[in-house]
Amino acid sequence: MIGRSPASDLGGAEPWLALAHELMVAPGPGRSAPRQRRALQALAQARALGASPSTLEKLARSAALDCLAQALAQADLHGAAWRCGALGAPEEGPLLDRMTLDRWVFPRSIRLYQDWLLRGKRFRLQLDDGVYALLSCRADSQRNRLLLQRHADGSLWSLLSSECGEAYALADQPLVLPGDQDVTAALRGRVVARAGNDNFAHFLWNELDPLLQALTTHHQLEVVQDCDSVLDLGQLAGMRRLDPAVLSQRPSVRLGGTLVTAAARAAVLTALAAEPVASLSPGRPRPLVLLGVRGPGRRELRNEEPFYVALIAALRERFDHPLILLDGFTYQHDNQANEAMRQRERACTARVKRIIASCGGEGLECLSGLDFASWLQRSEGLRFYVTHEGTMQHKLGWLRPEIPGLLLVAGANAGAIADWHRQQCEGAAPLLTLPSVLLAQDPPAEDLPVLEIRNQPFRVGDLARAVEWTMALITACIDAAVPTSFAPK
Repeated sequence: MIGRSPASDLGGAEPWLALAHELMVAPGPGRSAPRQRRALQALAQARALGASPSTLEKLARSAALDCLAQALAQADLHGAAWRCGALGAPEEGPLLDRMTLDRWVFPRSIRLYQDWLLRGKRFRLQLDDGVYALLSCRADSQRNRLLLQRHADGSLWSLLSSECGEAYALADQPLVLPGDQDVTAALRGRVVARAGNDNFAHFLWNELDPLLQALTTHHQLEVVQDCDSVLDLGQLAGMRRLDPAVLSQRPSVRLGGTLVTAAARAAVLTALAAEPVASLSPGRPRPLVLLGVRGPGRRELRNEEPFYVALIAALRERFDHPLILLDGFTYQHDNQANEAMRQRERACTARVKRIIASCGGEGLECLSGLDFASWLQRSEGLRFYVTHEGTMQHKLGWLRPEIPGLLLVAGANAGAIADWHRQQCEGAAPLLTLPSVLLAQDPPAEDLPVLEIRNQPFRVGDLARAVEWTMALITACIDAAVPTSFAPK
């Protein structure tokens, strides 16, 4: 066996090497297994050959984890206090594959493995290289981490889930060596639900319905909320919000879904409606149309200002003194002091104000820069919207799905993109698009990833024709039932 060396020699390998030595020399069965000795010998040889610090750290870490796994297996410490006591012994539970564990418990809400973790139910996992026992679970800021032990050799591994937008799926996700927290954290007691994405659309689309569904089956739910974007979960009956410090002591799991349900929407709208807002002026008419201003950046409409100026003129000609809302950036609860968000809001608001100034101001109202509660109040009664893909459409299409809208998106897949946004929301109204010949994207760079092509800036090619089409869609939706196809006269 090799002796301990200064950190300057072994770098990040030093603490792992110390752990391996401690496990090898301490009394107890299995501590001097030949496989563990060979691991330490491989480390010594690599060091002698001048391996890099990162390679030494990897080898030392592997040796330490091998020693730990062997010690636990031989000493029958599977139920030790540092493990997730609520889950039981690792041998218990049915043998399942990742596709089964990813199945929905409710329609597009809560995967089977998330439900079982929350209930403290044990399972074993069948992977290509063998059977793994579930030891513990931990939700980090982005995903779920399942600590597993391979039956064949007792080695420890972490299975990482996907992220929020994929509802934390396990399929096709990596099996990696566990981190320090995965192995050493003393996680005991009932599993805590962790939630609170800092993007309100992900909170509404991916997180809220699963939490509400879990509440219906458990009646009470303990939750750690990382971020309050539009709803403090502690306001909901039966939901107890815990201090984040509990995550270092108890197992945790993120619950995922891919549907904005009526229940999730109602929870947010009810909470926002209860927030104090300034009174509207007496006699303010109900808004007719909202025009969403994208502003500079990804998916920017290059000639957004002249397009909306021409569209406002057409709306005034067609409708009698309409109230037209111009929207831009809406502040969440958590980002009002964020300077990057404030810069984004100022850029959007400046563009909105230029459009209003170009049109004379009458019957035009700026919503950019409001908080969510004020935006909700001022958009009440809206009958149609025109906006870009992304946050603006999520805010309108997912919180007020009864309102038909027009999505300004370029490319041959515009219709499919609009259909996708509708499919994410229960009870969504029609979401229309302009003919692809009217909107042209900027030519993408040669090395641009395929998934980034849809984010390229674009422009309206023929302003007059685009306004004519847009007015045909607005008129059809406001004046009559929505037909199956549209064309300007």
